[in-house]
Amino acid sequence: MDLQGWLQAGQANRKNRNFREAAECFRQVLQTEPDQPQALQGLADACRGLKDFEACLVAWDRYLALRPGDGTVQARIGDACRRTGRGDRAITHYEAALRHDPRNRYALMGLGDLHHKAHRPDEALAAWERLLEVDPGLLNIRTMAGNLCRRRLDFERAAQHFRAALKVEPGNAYALFGLADALRGLGRFDEAAPLWEAVLRVDPANPQVLTRAGDCFRQLGQLAKAEDLFNRVLAQGYDRCAQLGLAKVEAGRGMYREAVQHCEIILARNPEDPRAVVLKGQALEAWRGKVAAQAYLEEQQTRHPGLREIAGALSRMRMARPEYPVEPTVP
Repeated sequence: MDLQGWLQAGQANRKNRNFREAAECFRQVLQTEPDQPQALQGLADACRGLKDFEACLVAWDRYLALRPGDGTVQARIGDACRRTGRGDRAITHYEAALRHDPRNRYALMGLGDLHHKAHRPDEALAAWERLLEVDPGLLNIRTMAGNLCRRRLDFERAAQHFRAALKVEPGNAYALFGLADALRGLGRFDEAAPLWEAVLRVDPANPQVLTRAGDCFRQLGQLAKAEDLFNRVLAQGYDRCAQLGLAKVEAGRGMYREAVQHCEIILARNPEDPRAVVLKGQALEAWRGKVAAQAYLEEQQTRHPGLREIAGALSRMRMARPEYPVEPTVP
């Protein structure tokens, strides 16, 4: 068989996903013409189909030396480097691919994935948002971008991503959760509430869903509903967020002694929990007065001088209008 015949056989085998046979055909060509571009590219693609990424890189490097302007191959080399743990080199090739074509979806997807796994959220988000301009319907990328925004407390931008995801798939649980939580972060509890209801129908036992939904309903003054959600979490075992939620529910009812008791459950496990310390101080102030609360917080500040939250709570308490001492309530 002549070289053209081997090339055609290799391409036919590759098209039919007979990657091993395809690779052998392209190697036959390269034995005679080591720098034959079509054979190098075909061999690299066949090796990629075999998941032999080291062999891919050898063939593609030879090909790229002949045709450095091939942006598609730059992106494929980036993928092979990413899969073989060569993250820095993968980024170099993805960026080269994007210089040739700023809308190369594979380069943008690979770049976002690399930055995300390397805990570089700003870079990952930039790559994914560029990718979403190219293909707005990528649901998993859309929800990951929304989650990155949510973790950065950029709730408005997160909400935009989750709404776009719900246009693609209206019942998507991840997007429903993300949008509900973003609206909660924005303080738009009325809008968030029906979304939490929808998430609870899909995932009724998830502690994170239950506690965040509970917090939303507590903010809306639906204390019995919030209490039920927090108790459903605690039925599965200890949960700090659920205990804090119940403390706030009791404080909202004016049951300050019970609120203190919930805080003490948390503090028995972690005496340095800043939110529990401050919340207990606030409940003590409402229950036993400012003098008792201030004494408690000053004691905690002495015990845990590194907790800035305690210093902030004391400062706010001292700046408030003085009050007469209140006699402790008899338990």
